[in-house]
Amino acid sequence: MKKLWLGMLGVFIGSAALRFWGLNRFDTLVFDEVYFAKYGFSYLKQIPFFDVHPPFGKYFLALGIWINIHFFGSQSSFIAATDVAQLDAFAYRWFNAFVGSLIPLLVGAVAYQLTKRTRYALLASLFVAADGLLLVESRYSLINVYLITFGFLGIWCFLKALESPRQQVWLLASGACLGGCASVKWNGLGFLLGIYLLYGLAWLLETLQGWRRSSRALDSIENEIKTAISGKITIDKNKNPLQNLTKIEFLEFGFNFSIVPFLVYRLLWIPHLKLNTNFTFVEMQRQILGYHESIGNTANDHPYCSAWLSWPLMLRPVGYYFEAIDRGRETIVFDVHAFGNPILWWLSTVAVFVLLGQLLKSAIDWFSNRPIYRGFFFVQSLILSQYIANFLPWAKVSRCTYIYHYMAASIFSFMALAWFVEGWLSRRSMPFRLLGIATISIVWVAFSYWMPIYLGLPLSREAFDARMWFRSWY
Repeated sequence: MKKLWLGMLGVFIGSAALRFWGLNRFDTLVFDEVYFAKYGFSYLKQIPFFDVHPPFGKYFLALGIWINIHFFGSQSSFIAATDVAQLDAFAYRWFNAFVGSLIPLLVGAVAYQLTKRTRYALLASLFVAADGLLLVESRYSLINVYLITFGFLGIWCFLKALESPRQQVWLLASGACLGGCASVKWNGLGFLLGIYLLYGLAWLLETLQGWRRSSRALDSIENEIKTAISGKITIDKNKNPLQNLTKIEFLEFGFNFSIVPFLVYRLLWIPHLKLNTNFTFVEMQRQILGYHESIGNTANDHPYCSAWLSWPLMLRPVGYYFEAIDRGRETIVFDVHAFGNPILWWLSTVAVFVLLGQLLKSAIDWFSNRPIYRGFFFVQSLILSQYIANFLPWAKVSRCTYIYHYMAASIFSFMALAWFVEGWLSRRSMPFRLLGIATISIVWVAFSYWMPIYLGLPLSREAFDARMWFRSWY
């Protein structure tokens, strides 16, 4: 456990350094800061406004500005300001950078709670820390980091509930966090859907118990696991591998993951509706839905629109800031792209498909009364249910979508990759260990190579073009 804490501390320090370094390098509103930073400022100034997302994320932007002006900045400059752009950029960005620095730790906490493996938790944290899209989103006054934070808090509380004698408390906390997640953006409901998929799978397996082929084999056997950990574990053949989930009663599950999230969602609207009195709560939801239904889905509507199927391959990142300065014989480019780590994304996409294949094989083996690793089955089921729930619903969205809508699903794909790398590193075979080390190394080399585009560092035109591997990346 000490190694885990030390490793997590190192990840946090590195993540925070990258997020705070040159945070006000561009002292102007970048991309959707023209909306979100302004909305946070408007809450403090008590200026009514219309927003096309739920309000929870902007409350945190307002909190960050408030803390800055009361403890680090000048209250007089805030009082004199009539627009958020008149504030120092650090004032409306620093809180995002802080919360974004915590996300790798939070994902590591979920990974550890899921497996109780220190190395897996550290690898999951390292891969999240090496993603460029999460880094960029953390450095500007945007709201996706709060969706991710509350989504993973909800998952962590849910996992705690499965092993705690105070199960109801943790289930309540999980439902509240997931309600907060949906109160940032509606697509935060993907985390909640993932819980429903996992719970539904558990009951499906419970129902199929009686249909399984009979076997004369023992109920359980002991087998050495060479692919992941050393030693012996008990492998159950006749039990539902997700039976812990079926111990949660239907009414209890429904209350904590439908009533509680809705109540949290409703309560979080109260401050916003007190300021903006033009619409009731119900009418506000209609206005938001109407807005999103009215948006087109072509490049004419927005040059960075991208189809949901293209996201795992990172075919169309989003340009947040671009400036080219002519300095005599050379041109210096300052560019910020909402741009994932290409190597990490591509490897993680492959990992998702391999993990899906493993889960299907495990399900067939279980149904055929062949032994399976129950712990592995649960890990595979949770990662894939959350990935699917946060990704596939976008297929039904008709409006213009962007690559940052893949953020939640991408993190679960990183967890899938970390799962395989941890297995390789735990094997006695040197080629597999070298494969694990090589994977980690190439991910971090790629992160370093594209870092100037994440941080907006100066590049020559040639160096910038060298990092734009495809025309669609521009």
